[in-house]
Amino acid sequence: MIIKNKDDSQDQIDYLSDLLERDFSDKKKSLIERELKCLYSGNKGEDSSAYYLNFDFKKTKNWVVIHDLRIEHDGDVAQIDHLIIGRMMDVYVLESKNFNYGVSISDEGDFSYFYKNRPFSIPSPIAQNERHIRFLERFLTENELLPKRLGITIKPKYRNIILVSPNSRLTKPKKGLYDCSSVMKGDKFLERFKKDLSTDSAIESVIGISKVISQDNLKLFAEKLALHHQPITINYKAKFGLDDTKSVDKIAEPVSEYNADTPKCPKCDKDMVKRSAKKGKNIGNEFWGCSDFPKCRGVIEIVDENKEKKTTINDDENPLCPKCDEPMVKRLSKKGDKAGTEFWGCKNFPKCRDVVSIT
Repeated sequence: MIIKNKDDSQDQIDYLSDLLERDFSDKKKSLIERELKCLYSGNKGEDSSAYYLNFDFKKTKNWVVIHDLRIEHDGDVAQIDHLIIGRMMDVYVLESKNFNYGVSISDEGDFSYFYKNRPFSIPSPIAQNERHIRFLERFLTENELLPKRLGITIKPKYRNIILVSPNSRLTKPKKGLYDCSSVMKGDKFLERFKKDLSTDSAIESVIGISKVISQDNLKLFAEKLALHHQPITINYKAKFGLDDTKSVDKIAEPVSEYNADTPKCPKCDKDMVKRSAKKGKNIGNEFWGCSDFPKCRGVIEIVDENKEKKTTINDDENPLCPKCDEPMVKRLSKKGDKAGTEFWGCKNFPKCRDVVSIT
């Protein structure tokens, strides 16, 4: 069963995208673009792994899945991509990695990712995830969150797993002193999971009966753990050194000249600011947006009262659609009581179905 899904990072993406449109130096924008790229890449890797995990485990009540768990404890922080926990307290700690051009592991256990056919060394994800496991073990013990059976605290069995995008090239040594069997593509994890279950000996299974917890207690334990999740908050202005720039004022409060007619946000009651749409069918049109964007996304449409929308139009005029302002085309009614008569129809049909009669 799924206890927690990944946090939505759309607010971060929108905020960084808004920063790119501000008047910063090329160097600052390069840092922002790199942050956006890392955010997209991280989301892609975690979403890919989550898809397979959810498909394989969402219907079982003997295993729980927690995605995107960030815990703060005793001055330390651990960001765990995925957790899978069973009734015998088998705990799979999974780290997702997205390498567009592939990753290679040497006989000595050194990791390298490829970019434009060039290798670049990176820290070992296995070692990184091992630190997550030690942190989680300490956190669960010191906060007395581990379930008990017959008055005895059940000690978890942790498994360190690294999931790589199925579309990435993964090169592992066939022989070597370093065991990298814990690194696999995301769509291969179920095979590893079944193998782990089948390799448990009959003796271990019998002994393990005494430490099996109920499905309800498993769910309760996972829900208590998920309640300790601390969503990440990033001060991007400080991170990119934007506090000393003049343009930063536009980010904190991109306000045009305030007047008494400035409306309040219908969602949070803060002052709104006049903005201009930069994309979509309303590009160039002004609207009221909440001054607390992207935290609040309240908007109010600005209606131009001087713009008249015609319901009929002469045959010799070239009309624009009264609904979306796109050019209209002359069409012929093929059925109904107006069959055989001409009319103006939006060129975006069937997306837009507005029509204007021809007089």
